[in-house]
Amino acid sequence: MTRAPWILAGLLAAAACGKVGPLDRPAPLYGEKAKAKYEADKRAAAEAKAKAERDDQPESLPSDRTYDPNADPSPQRILPIPGQNPSVNGPAPPGVLPDPFNDPPPHG
Repeated sequence: MTRAPWILAGLLAAAACGKVGPLDRPAPLYGEKAKAKYEADKRAAAEAKAKAERDDQPESLPSDRTYDPNADPSPQRILPIPGQNPSVNGPAPPGVLPDPFNDPPPHG
């Protein structure tokens, strides 16, 4: 019974060791072609990663153009819904459930 905690502690310690994330392939030990291919693959992966990081950056506006919010059309969220009453406190269109906050039921 006294060995169980020690075994459990050893298993937990062994499970905590290790690299997090993708594993790196080690360099080949022999063969000039294999070493050259490994270096070329490593260089290509670094260039692809750098290109991906450059592509993630947003493009800036040219210095001769400025952003004019009045030139953009209205976003859809502020346009009225078709069939909706333009007055907020007016009667609801037919078929809409009653709103208990704006029109509480009568007490009686």
